Amino acid sequence: QRVLERVGMADRADRSIKGYSKGMRQRIKLAQAMLHDPEIILLDEPLNGLDPVGRRDYIDLLGSLADEGKCVVVSSHILFEVEQMTRDILLLHRGRLLAAGDLRVIRDLMDKHPHHVRIATPDPRRVAATLMGLPYVLASEVDSRGTGVEVRTREPDLFYTELGRMTLDEGLPISEFSSPDNNLESVFRYLVS
Repeated sequence: QRVLERVGMADRADRSIKGYSKGMRQRIKLAQAMLHDPEIILLDEPLNGLDPVGRRDYIDLLGSLADEGKCVVVSSHILFEVEQMTRDILLLHRGRLLAAGDLRVIRDLMDKHPHHVRIATPDPRRVAATLMGLPYVLASEVDSRGTGVEVRTREPDLFYTELGRMTLDEGLPISEFSSPDNNLESVFRYLVS
């Protein structure tokens, strides 16, 4: 009960897991990992499937576990998410250590190039038009399926901060976002080009 409350799932504990959303399943997986109060918690892509608000809550929870002295190891290909959790990273490629240390150094190298962001939304035209009004957005287009928006920005940190604010404060209907440029392959490509 204690870990279910901590991950925000206590009120839904009587439901079948197969009826949970992907984000709810991520919270349950974390509760399972926390159940026996381990010193080390190892998570693989823990924010996958969470909406922007759920991501923030999950990151805050991981931070509180770290503040309690737990070692939280997260494997993720989304650099923005990793940056929200820690500054210290190990960059692995095909089982080999490419870099270790501060993520800001690696991100600064990438930020010289425009970043692409994919946004899933039920109202892609509204989202594309709204985001195009941001001064650091170079392009904002409805995708070919009409289910999302493709954005290019030169200021990814400002963009992600404003995207979160617009989702919460203005009710911008965003269900998920990802960046094909914010993965280890892109970092590797940028670093060797």
